[in-house]
Amino acid sequence: TAEGVPVLVRQKIGAPIANIGVYIVGGAIEEDAATAGLTLLTARTMLKGTTTRSAVQIAEDSEMLGGTISASAGSDSFGWSFSVPTPRLAEALELLGDVVQRPTLPDDAFETERTVALSHVAMLRDDMYRYPMRLASSVAFAKHPYGIPPMGTEESLRAITVDQAREWHKSRMLESAIVIGVVADVEVQQIGDLVASEFGALELEKAPKVGKPRWPKSVKIAAESRDKAQTAIALAFPGPSRSEDSRFAASLIATVASGLGGRFFDELRDRQSLAYTVQAAASGKRLAGIFLSYIATSPEKEGVARQGLLAEFAKLRDQVVSAEELSRAKEYVVGSHAISQESGAALLGEMLDAWMFGEGLHELLEYDTRVRGVTAEQMRDIARKYFDPEKRVEGIVRGVGKTV
Repeated sequence: TAEGVPVLVRQKIGAPIANIGVYIVGGAIEEDAATAGLTLLTARTMLKGTTTRSAVQIAEDSEMLGGTISASAGSDSFGWSFSVPTPRLAEALELLGDVVQRPTLPDDAFETERTVALSHVAMLRDDMYRYPMRLASSVAFAKHPYGIPPMGTEESLRAITVDQAREWHKSRMLESAIVIGVVADVEVQQIGDLVASEFGALELEKAPKVGKPRWPKSVKIAAESRDKAQTAIALAFPGPSRSEDSRFAASLIATVASGLGGRFFDELRDRQSLAYTVQAAASGKRLAGIFLSYIATSPEKEGVARQGLLAEFAKLRDQVVSAEELSRAKEYVVGSHAISQESGAALLGEMLDAWMFGEGLHELLEYDTRVRGVTAEQMRDIARKYFDPEKRVEGIVRGVGKTV
């Protein structure tokens, strides 16, 4: 745009749906315990009225165009996405531009969204998968914004005011590290010019500077109890950040470990009957990474389930994975990525991620090569570097009072 905002357009021949995204580096990464959830709460309230449209008009216009505007916020970024039939793309850009640049943030809509946000927090506490993961992240990234949930807490959400939200829009939204992306069957230059004209009020600024988190130097555990028949353990180690090449090796380790045919599942569920379910995943954030594992077990098996999980991590440190495991993991990761390329929304997310957090758009052409280039020795080296049992963190929800 004229104000320096990058506009990325990717042509997808034959696609009946156009996917639009407006995303910004920042948001939750700038929040603290008192303002947790401000970004997401504001982003959602922005859909409830502009200087030219009421909430009802926005909803009706979106429906008429064949789509719905969605707001989201993660640890490192926030934004809005909109998918519509390709012939309605120009109208969709005008509507999204109105919502992003000229929201009124009505008092009543803000209170409604606050109530919805509080209900989401309450639901999370009862989620035996997501809540242990949240507990683990809170101790892994204590005293850093990564340790604070982007959705907010009950305390912060009750305290945030609509005036804070309006100030947030002025200071964080109109001048920001923003990027606009479109994936559609369109003429690239024409749509690029249209985007630039519809989003002229936005100005490009540098991303907020935030220090890197420090991983705990000893075992840290956050535990709570619930009236449940299961105990769930999220056990985490540090991992590569989004910018490190070793993230590909970490991803393959997670693939070898997780899934129906993975090591953790075969050993801990099938052979030892220690788990109802067991998973592992590598997550690379902008400033740090985390390798999360999860096991759901019966309460009386908590100790032995933990030891079983740690034993599997020890194997990854001590031995290289077999050639068959490595080949299977690579084929799965590359194949899953190829399937995702059929989705315009996935292409949009990948393009924006490479622009905001990667080395550039050339990353999009290198994914398969970088995955296939990982060696078993590199995976073992990553495991040795990160999987120190004396530096693990755990989030535990202990089941008490019920039986299966």
